Order: sequence, then C-alpha cells, then structure tokens
Amino acid sequence: MPEFDWDGWEKTVPTEWKDRRLHWHCHSCRMEGETYGNEAARRDLATEYAPKLIRDWLRKPVRTVRRVAMVPEDGVAWLREQWAPIRAQAGEEAEAIPDAARFGRAEHALRGGADVCWGFWLNGSTHLHLAIVGTSEACHA
Repeated sequence: MPEFDWDGWEKTVPTEWKDRRLHWHCHSCRMEGETYGNEAARRDLATEYAPKLIRDWLRKPVRTVRRVAMVPEDGVAWLREQWAPIRAQAGEEAEAIPDAARFGRAEHALRGGADVCWGFWLNGSTHLHLAIVGTSEACHA
C-alpha cells in the first residue's frame, strides 16, 4: 500500500471504489464507557455494539445499518449529519481537525476503497462510534 500523503490528499481523486464496484454501509453506536471496554460484548456479532474489528460490521445484524451510501459523497453527507449535533460534545477533538480536512479526508478514503471509522468521547462518558464500511454491490443482490 502506498504511503498516504497527509498534505497532498486534496490533489488526487481516487477511483478505486468504482473499479471495485463498492457501496457502503453506514453504522453508528453509542456506548457507555463500561460497554466500550467490554471485549466479549463487542466481539459478539449478534449485538448492536461497535465491533472491535471494523469489517465485522458487515457480519452484524442488518438492523445495524443506518444508511446505505451508493457514492462516497452520500457517505460523507451521512457523517456530516452525525457530526453536526455532537460536535459541541466532542470537546477538544472538535477543533483538532478543521471540518474541511475531516470530511475531505473521509471522502478521499472512501474514493480510495478504504473504510472510515471515527470515534469520539462525548461529555467524557459516552463513546460514539461512526463507521462507513465498503462492500460489494452484489451484497444486496
């Protein structure tokens, strides 16, 4: 895998997602700190808790899919919808990365065929997990 250029990502528009014929399943999960640290609960594929391995979202019950995005822009729009109401609760993390870079890098990753996973502690005790996981367009066939 080539090294990622954190400063030059804006200069390229990857198309791997088209070549791989991907679409994405969007997932979110709020967990109290105790649940976040519960390895067994998170590894249990029958639960709605965020899995330890991001790709395991695809093995979770279909009810955990919050949105299906057919193009990268749809996935990023979903992230924006999730981010807006919790931004103030994310503390210093909200200001650590400018939104243009936060969402731009997410779209770049999706276009490159990568999954996107964000996690935030909200008000110190609740963890919000957001994941966009790529899968074959044939998964709905």
